[in-house]
Amino acid sequence: MINSSLMKIKILTLLSYILIGGLQYSSFAQSRILTASVFDIAPWGYKDDQGKITGIEYEIIQAISKEIKEEIKINLVPYNRMIYQLKNGNADFGIFFRSKKSETSAEPLIKWGELDIIIISKKGTQIKDYKDIKKLKIAVRLGGLFDKKFDNDKTIFKVSQRDYAESISKLTEGKVDAVIGTAATLFYELKKQKVDINSLSTPFYLSKKEDWLHFSRLSKNKHKKEKLKNAVTKLIKDGTFNKIFMKYLPKKWQHH
Repeated sequence: MINSSLMKIKILTLLSYILIGGLQYSSFAQSRILTASVFDIAPWGYKDDQGKITGIEYEIIQAISKEIKEEIKINLVPYNRMIYQLKNGNADFGIFFRSKKSETSAEPLIKWGELDIIIISKKGTQIKDYKDIKKLKIAVRLGGLFDKKFDNDKTIFKVSQRDYAESISKLTEGKVDAVIGTAATLFYELKKQKVDINSLSTPFYLSKKEDWLHFSRLSKNKHKKEKLKNAVTKLIKDGTFNKIFMKYLPKKWQHH
């Protein structure tokens, strides 16, 4: 009888430990810090001269963090690693162009904005319509996708470049006639290389691309999806995101 009672006590004690451990694990899972993966391309995400992460997406995520009153850890990584982290649940969300490919890596949760895709050229090279593009030698960032019609048009003379820095250098050297990219990215690189935008023709606005917050399908913070979505909706409506974004564009390029 004594042995039987002792056995029952041991079993009950063991079950208590299991229950407490389960509750602690559940509590830990619920309180896991949100993690955002940001691709390392200026001005979207990059490190400043002091080695601190900054950029458009960094500021957007900081605004979201303030709105939801929660810390958000930021991983600054190359684009492919960002996709890998989202696919594997090592990051909860990321912000990037929506496409069929992007939808396989994470769930498109909400659109925060639309980005202008422009073509810039030196003064004297006017681009008034799409037909004018076909007369030019255009620098294109390696692997970049900008506009379906443009991307698939084999009649356009496209010159692949390693990055935007090389593209702008080739433009200033006269080795290409024009450069395509997002307005914010091109303006950042022009400033970095000390190229006065007044030395350029008026940008040709080719199209817009939707930028979405994508949420990992393997995230352990799925219960926070609606909170994030509501925060983004509010920050769009009150103009917070637009105010952040416009800081990265010259007034004469602020196209609506």
